[in-house]
Amino acid sequence: MTRVLHLSVVHKPDDPRIYERECRTLAEAGYEVMYMVPGAAPGRDDAGVILAPLPERSRTTRFLSSVEITKALRALKPDVLHVHDPELLTLFPAARAIVPKLVYDMHEYVPEAVAGKPYIPAKVRPVASQTTAVAQKSLAALGSGVVVVTDDQLAALGGTPKLRLVLPNYPRVERFEGAEPVPELAADPRLKLIYVGSLSRARGCTMMLDVMEQLEPDEGVLYLGGTFNDPALEAEVGERLAAGLADRVKLLGRIPPPELPRYLAAADVVWVPSQPDRQYSHPTVPTKLLEGMTVGLAALVSNMPGRGELVRLEECGLAVEPGAEGHLRGIRRLLMNRHALPEMGARGRRAVERRYSWEAVRGDLVDFYDRLTKGENLT
Repeated sequence: MTRVLHLSVVHKPDDPRIYERECRTLAEAGYEVMYMVPGAAPGRDDAGVILAPLPERSRTTRFLSSVEITKALRALKPDVLHVHDPELLTLFPAARAIVPKLVYDMHEYVPEAVAGKPYIPAKVRPVASQTTAVAQKSLAALGSGVVVVTDDQLAALGGTPKLRLVLPNYPRVERFEGAEPVPELAADPRLKLIYVGSLSRARGCTMMLDVMEQLEPDEGVLYLGGTFNDPALEAEVGERLAAGLADRVKLLGRIPPPELPRYLAAADVVWVPSQPDRQYSHPTVPTKLLEGMTVGLAALVSNMPGRGELVRLEECGLAVEPGAEGHLRGIRRLLMNRHALPEMGARGRRAVERRYSWEAVRGDLVDFYDRLTKGENLT
């Protein structure tokens, strides 16, 4: 049996892309799969995926995990090492002597993401972004294959390795079947908007507060699920809620993936208010939008690549200008047409089932692995 080690020092043990979709799909296809990640509870799940822990370390000390990882590679002797963090590409030069096949999974537009990191001094970000771009391209070329979320990400990787797969972050529909809404959230009679994801300025966190400030307290409520990417932003949001927004903005914290369907099902509208920047201006697969559509929510999104055209095509909500003015107008339109929201949601649900589900693309991952392990090119 082919042994596969999925590895991350950044993501969570329950990360949907890595664990729920990729690891479990490969295990169900007959691969021996281990997911090694900080915070994992050791054991084997019902699909056969083995979870193995790494030490939980801060951002500045993650590099120390390379010691445990190298020991594990020598002990486990996997046939495939599949890494999910750009910093783990630094393992590739040494890992080539230990592991027959190396795969890099590029979850985002990495150089652009580095350019927006709040913990990197602003003056340093352009250099850090450029350095990351060069390092990512040269180190990924040492691998046997690459997996990306969108076609546009491939431009950052050059021409090698030849074996590559575009694997969108589509939701696994079966996970959302029969979701029972969280009662205390669903009971609110106001228009219920929900955002789940990283809480950052680029993803519209403060803009959403600007919009909610302009609504009457009895018009709408916003459920904010996720963690903050910047302590200063977290403090700012806390102050704004204490100053008068707490009656219409509810912080939910990080929502574990198994609980997500229940929280989404308690709302009326999934809100995806991404703001234009180097990363979010690129075409993307809006996973959080698709997850909301899967439970039948209407959508309110910024009219940006990968979001606006999808919502217009499927007629499942509104695509508006990215700023507070555009989103406020969008909410007011939804308030005036609350009777139309269920049908918008139903169209979105049908669209996911037909075109945007993990069930529709999971076979591409299995095919990629079959070709990878047989030494074939993916064409």
